[in-house]
Amino acid sequence: MKEANQYRGVWIFAEYRENRIIKGSLELVSLGRRLANELQVELSALLIGDRLGRLPEELICYGADVVYLVEEKALERYITYPYQRVVCDLIQENKPEVVLFSCTDTGMDLAPRVACELRTGLSAHCVDLKVDKDKRQLLQICPYFDYMATIVTDTRPQMATVQSGIVPLPERDVTRQGKTVRIKLGIAPGDVEIVAVEARKEKDTERIEDAQVIVAVGRGVKNLKLVQELASVLKGVLGATQPVTDAGLLPPWRMIGQTGKAVQPKLYIACGISGAGQHIVGMQNSGTIVAINTDEKAPIFKVADYGIVGDVSKVIPALIASLTT
Repeated sequence: MKEANQYRGVWIFAEYRENRIIKGSLELVSLGRRLANELQVELSALLIGDRLGRLPEELICYGADVVYLVEEKALERYITYPYQRVVCDLIQENKPEVVLFSCTDTGMDLAPRVACELRTGLSAHCVDLKVDKDKRQLLQICPYFDYMATIVTDTRPQMATVQSGIVPLPERDVTRQGKTVRIKLGIAPGDVEIVAVEARKEKDTERIEDAQVIVAVGRGVKNLKLVQELASVLKGVLGATQPVTDAGLLPPWRMIGQTGKAVQPKLYIACGISGAGQHIVGMQNSGTIVAINTDEKAPIFKVADYGIVGDVSKVIPALIASLTT
């Protein structure tokens, strides 16, 4: 076991899109702040990119004590190996005891590579984190089939990827004080073997994590257009379970669950969804949950505020009619 007493502090890896800190990273700040307060240490954010403007100040306003800022033209867009090199070097130099990543494409690509190089443990898709203050042990809570497993790591740093949508966003406080540590590496574009030359957006990508209304599709749905019509009437977006995305009926970015997105809409309508634990962890924090299923014993009814036992193909037209008259 690495000498735990050499390691102090909580770090988060902060991500941004279009010069704004993403929601998942702000949630990490909120979660990291709580852990840092319990451990009585600083919360630091690691921010990598180019021409990041006032983003370090924003992270401090939301709760970070220190921002490690790496600005290099060669790191303008995420590229696995150079980001891995930067993150590993800074962790080895500063020795934080906890390092957190979001369950984004970037976080899930980078975190396991960093953990492997540092020869430490990593818990993926955590839905909660706690600490044993006496042992300075991070308790990493992850779904395991229909149960919740608590994982501990003997090595340091203790690392986890965290689902979005499990904690409230932190409040922005412009009076907070912190410091920015600028790290100059002198990486030239020619030093990076693989270069990202263009970032493209999918034409059909809604921010499902930010949706206020989600109508989710399970394998019990036979008429997708009907569910799309209900979502349109409610000005909501479509979500899906893994069997639906695996079958190619909806794209993977719409998947809600342990290995997909975690969401917190004001209204969540589960259509033909039985309620496997993998899916429940991604939507259980929704405001009002309505479940429609022919099986009155379906697990989804245990988390639903309102349950309708019936055929989706008959219930949805009735709902649409009542909403449009």
